[in-house]
Amino acid sequence: MAKITATVYDTIDPYQWVTDIAHQAWKARDQEVWVNNIQDLITPDAVILDAGCGLGRLLPRFWPAKKIVLVEPDRRRFLHASVVAQCLLNDDQELLEKLKDDDFWQTDEYESLLEAAHTSPVNSEKVHLINDVMQSPDIAQYGLFDLIVCSHIFEHISLDIIQESIAAFYNFLKPNGSLVIFACKSPILYHVRLTKEFDHQNLLITRSEFAEICQGSPATGLGIRYIPFELLQTLLNHPFNPTLKEIFPEEFKSKSEYYQLPITPLFTIKQWEAYHSEFYTHKTMAVGTYIEYPQIQARLYRPIKPIESVEEILELEHLVNENDTLKKMHLIDMVVVAQKQ
Repeated sequence: MAKITATVYDTIDPYQWVTDIAHQAWKARDQEVWVNNIQDLITPDAVILDAGCGLGRLLPRFWPAKKIVLVEPDRRRFLHASVVAQCLLNDDQELLEKLKDDDFWQTDEYESLLEAAHTSPVNSEKVHLINDVMQSPDIAQYGLFDLIVCSHIFEHISLDIIQESIAAFYNFLKPNGSLVIFACKSPILYHVRLTKEFDHQNLLITRSEFAEICQGSPATGLGIRYIPFELLQTLLNHPFNPTLKEIFPEEFKSKSEYYQLPITPLFTIKQWEAYHSEFYTHKTMAVGTYIEYPQIQARLYRPIKPIESVEEILELEHLVNENDTLKKMHLIDMVVVAQKQ
């Protein structure tokens, strides 16, 4: 009997072009958000704190500054950020590109780089890395700072840590210094759980369950808190406002353990922007339909139709940001630029 061989087919995802458009639009909006809100704050004489730097992905954007301090509590992420810093100091663009590839993280070469970062820490006047929590008083020795950026940390931590962090940022900043917060937002406060990072299969959970995740180990999953803009505004004004206890009874702190604060508002929001909508490619929906965009189209009295280009996405997101009500209702992320008072 002749050997039976299998026929191999190239499977084409009919929705891949939707994903491609979404990714291109996100990259375009990411650049716009940076230019609109942060780029002008990174001057050649600026001293910058990246609070919760993660893998150090923002470090190349901060590089024109005089001094950059990166703080990250997770040891492995801290070491990865250290490797990124060393690449920039050595102008090693080839390795910098390799570090962006998730597959590279599974190699022996990558593990060797982390080990080298552990045994030979970065030693530079330009960039300093601290393996600590972002509210640690020890960070003060590296300031005062002109700019503090906290990118997508607040949605994963409990209220008491947010309160102490805002108090710390106020004390770390120079007079009239700027604080930039990236966070997930929604019109109402709600919480979801992910089984792993970057997994879009979200499970809706209660506020109490979110608090439990924050106290647990990484094995408990990743909690995400969607914060209304007004709530973040309250936190930036008065992080220990007693009214917050009603919303977060298990997480609320009445005062800071480490920092002296004035009774006047700590920060005033100078500008903010909404961006980056989630997209939907479920087979029961029209190809190219984005989960929020039909609602946005209707509220703007535009034809309700599937999204078919990057330009359409950018136009809708720009229109949302021209309307204060829509900006609070739609798009899943916000960047808030506040100034120390």
